[in-house]
Amino acid sequence: MPQSERRLAPIVSLDVVGYSRLVRHDERQTLRLVQRVYDRLILRTIGDRGGRVFKTMGDGLLAEFSSVVDAVEWTADLQRQLHERKLSTPGGEIFQIRAGIVLADVLVAGEDLYGAGVNLAVRVQNHSPPGGMCITKWMFQYLDGTTDLKFIDLGPTELKNISRTVRLFAWHPDEQLPLRPPPVALPSERPSVVVLPFDNLSGEPEQGYFADAVVEEITATLSRIRDFFVIARNSAFAYKGRAIDVRQVGRELGVRYVVEGSVRRVGERVRITAQLVETDTGNHIWSNKIDGAVSDLFDLQDRMAAEVASALHPSIRWAEVERARSKRPEVLAAYDLVMRALPHLWAHRAADNARAIDYLGQALALEPGYGLAAALSAWAHGQQVAYNWSPDIARDRSAGERMIEQAAMMVTDQPTGLTALASAMMQLGGDVAQAAAFADKALEIDPNHAWAWMRRGFGRVYLGDPEAGLAAFETAKRHSPLDPFAFNCHLGMGLAHFSAGRHQQAITLARGALAERPGLTWPYRDLATYYAHHGDLAAARHALDKFLTLRPSVTIVSLGDTLRFMEPALLSKYLRGLKLAGLA
Repeated sequence: MPQSERRLAPIVSLDVVGYSRLVRHDERQTLRLVQRVYDRLILRTIGDRGGRVFKTMGDGLLAEFSSVVDAVEWTADLQRQLHERKLSTPGGEIFQIRAGIVLADVLVAGEDLYGAGVNLAVRVQNHSPPGGMCITKWMFQYLDGTTDLKFIDLGPTELKNISRTVRLFAWHPDEQLPLRPPPVALPSERPSVVVLPFDNLSGEPEQGYFADAVVEEITATLSRIRDFFVIARNSAFAYKGRAIDVRQVGRELGVRYVVEGSVRRVGERVRITAQLVETDTGNHIWSNKIDGAVSDLFDLQDRMAAEVASALHPSIRWAEVERARSKRPEVLAAYDLVMRALPHLWAHRAADNARAIDYLGQALALEPGYGLAAALSAWAHGQQVAYNWSPDIARDRSAGERMIEQAAMMVTDQPTGLTALASAMMQLGGDVAQAAAFADKALEIDPNHAWAWMRRGFGRVYLGDPEAGLAAFETAKRHSPLDPFAFNCHLGMGLAHFSAGRHQQAITLARGALAERPGLTWPYRDLATYYAHHGDLAAARHALDKFLTLRPSVTIVSLGDTLRFMEPALLSKYLRGLKLAGLA
């Protein structure tokens, strides 16, 4: 081994945001994009600032610099370039990197560096905002007066496998972006649990959706048992593809237990394996595996949910799990198609939404009486209208209304179906009070349903009660603190503040939501009217231009029809702002 020495050096850790998800979508194109950024924006510039890359991974790298200031300034220049270029990934997202920088005492061995300081850089980088950087308190103090970068104090932060808290500071090229640290969730007094994504052991990556479907059903069954506080599926799936420490999950989600597991599907046979782990100690409380035929999948899922429930709370009986079950489809292939549609629905993009409508149409062709498929299809058509994705609003509205009529009598005891109906009715401009009642009914059945809480929030705002809407949105965030759909919750909170006359808060929330989901354009509609009422007409026009880029035919009249679910005073105020921004 080469002669070793120690030295004090600034260490930069870079990591591609959502790399595992991007690779699953299109491995070849993702690798080409990462290599292009590495070659053109990193290798060509890092030496000019006295830096060198000493380790590369598939989704990131580690670099050493000779100067603290140069390390920070080079990282800021890199992030500014990426922010300005807005490189598109194969999945339509904006390519982003997280960066963490520490001043560390490292062990030198040839061209490589080792030591706790290198690991610390990676841990700090994990807390960076996408597209920005995080540094430690020591770095921040060292930089005092040497840079114009504006860092936000995130306070003492717990880092994975670090015994002490470390005070962190964050920076982002968009200085108006709120860089609040994620709130620490408080445990519920009830037994609290999250069902983490199960591993797909089928040997075929395309079977991943099948494992996701199993988690979806176990989560839904546990959620409807009122003795439990259950984290929503969307927040749980934020951990998919990540090596995780259950103690960190417990702190981030405020839960006492996690359920982990795997699904192996071989032909017509399936095995579900699960284990229950206590987050405080990491101790395994219970584990089991269940084998059976794919045709018996629903019974297998219910059996597993019942065993998890009994391990969590011995007084929970099978009868209570039985009562929590929703009506099952008769045709397994129809259920399979609905599970395939869900990730496209939650993607919240026009092309994905159209794909979801196609899957749901296939499901209904196989089983016309499948209420959940009809309700989700109605919601998908509602999104076509509300987000101005549809080239023919009248056609999509008519299709959505047919789906509502078809589903309304069949999802009376299904929280997800009821919430989808509530969403569809609101977005299609139907009876908002009736839609809000559907969301309330969903919460009577499943008080853990984060999406229903979110939809209750929108309903209250649309009906003229923004404060009640804000309370519902906050509850939705508690039930799903890491939800990738949280940007929509923030947009709802922004609309509530706008309705109440708090325009600056509305702007901050809308900008934050756009930062959470780069690539979306329809929220610029909100931002345009918020800026106009705030008196910043230049920013309002800029936001309106971004909204109209993909929707050049939108007018005040057509938008008024699209948004008719808002109560009259709110709709009038909303449209008035867009007129001020320049919409004819």
